[in-house]
Amino acid sequence: MSDTLKVYKGNDVVGTAERGEDGKAKVTIDSLNANTDYPKGTYQVSFENENGESEKVDVPAFKTKPVSVTGVTISPKTASVDVDATTKLNSSVAPSTATNKSVSYKSSDDAIATVSSNGTVTGVAEGETSITVTTQDGNKVDTATITVNAVEEPEPEVPEEPEE
Repeated sequence: MSDTLKVYKGNDVVGTAERGEDGKAKVTIDSLNANTDYPKGTYQVSFENENGESEKVDVPAFKTKPVSVTGVTISPKTASVDVDATTKLNSSVAPSTATNKSVSYKSSDDAIATVSSNGTVTGVAEGETSITVTTQDGNKVDTATITVNAVEEPEPEVPEEPEE
């Protein structure tokens, strides 16, 4: 029987792996949080074979890697808004477990429409512009097209002249 590496958190085994020909064993632990410091002793390891299990040894302090952004999606892809009115764009960062989900929005023409940091678009003047969302991590981008419609001013009512 070959050696089996056992990883413990407290008294629970959270991962196991067979030792390879190179004397190494690779274990994946699913319950770790990304971009997190784990102090020495949070996890312990031991080897087990036909002769029994070795004494548990503390795993040194370590930090997990952040989960990188792979993309971003803006929705809706097209929207219309009247001058002086607002509409909301939403963004979704992938993967959902990404460590840094921060995004920024930018209008290609602030004279047509402006956009706030939370994706609220305000119509400024009649026309069409693009709103781009960009992730802080990885500079991933997606774009929506915004059409700004002029608001028809109602004709002022002219009182009729009284007939004589």
